[in-house]
Amino acid sequence: MSQGDGGKEVAVGTGPTRVSTTQRVVSLWYFVVVLGSLGMLSPLPFVHAALRLRRAFLLVYVLLYAVAVTGLLFLLDLSGTGEADEEVLAVSWFFGTILLIAVACVHLAVLRKKILYPPRGAWVETGMHCGLFSIDIAGFGQVGRSSEIFVQVRRMLFGLLAGAFEASGIDWDACLKRDTGDGMIVVVPPHFPKFRLLLPLLSQLAAELARYNVVAEPALRIRVRVAIHAGEVTLDEYGVTGRPKVLLARLLDSRVLRDALVDAPEDSPVVVLVSDRFHEDVQDQGGPGLDTMSYRQVLVNEKETEVLAWLHVPTPVIRRLR
Repeated sequence: MSQGDGGKEVAVGTGPTRVSTTQRVVSLWYFVVVLGSLGMLSPLPFVHAALRLRRAFLLVYVLLYAVAVTGLLFLLDLSGTGEADEEVLAVSWFFGTILLIAVACVHLAVLRKKILYPPRGAWVETGMHCGLFSIDIAGFGQVGRSSEIFVQVRRMLFGLLAGAFEASGIDWDACLKRDTGDGMIVVVPPHFPKFRLLLPLLSQLAAELARYNVVAEPALRIRVRVAIHAGEVTLDEYGVTGRPKVLLARLLDSRVLRDALVDAPEDSPVVVLVSDRFHEDVQDQGGPGLDTMSYRQVLVNEKETEVLAWLHVPTPVIRRLR
């Protein structure tokens, strides 16, 4: 994401999703079910769409269409009792069925498009409990770095970051991203397990940056600070806001984290500060490969914030192989 007109976050570098002909054809089963059953099975595709899009409000459509189907079945039942004008009932059932099929197909066409071509970064909404990842390039504005170097450094870092997220099982295009000039804030949708922000993302990023720094010119080398937190996000017309984001910023800009990068070996390009809440809720739960012993507790005292956090310096793979 980058800052567009009015400071709003807009997507960058994300083209349309590629969808195969097979996917498009298979997805037509929505309409086949509705037409083939004369609308009687119309709630079924909406159940599937609600699950695929992870939108609970679509279950309201399921209920509404179930009520409509029940009403049509009730008309059929009445026509067999002889208690009402069968011609009126038949006409009502006919036009009711046509209306049900038409409306259902229109709604399903919209949902089918959203499933086949999901909007970039649209999986984050206010009130969702999301993983929060922030990264900042150390010494980005140092003397001697030209605008062209800024471009090359940012392009390299963001490319490696996207690869690290994908390698960790987090869809980069599904995340909400904000370019901060010398770094980025990434909001990870809640359906991705939060431990993936740690493993293997951090070691992957550290290894790729270390490999890059070995061959890069001094002015192009990259060392970064990373902060990780989680919480309920709030979105406004300018992007992500709320207390979790404020705490994330305090962690990233803390003196503790800055000093840790200065003290880290030159071939360790990443230092990480994890919030105490994230450590308790995610790391302490355990999991394959999670190494809590490599994190040490520190006190962060920045501005109005005084909290405990956990400091970590990932060891690049290339160092382990020496």
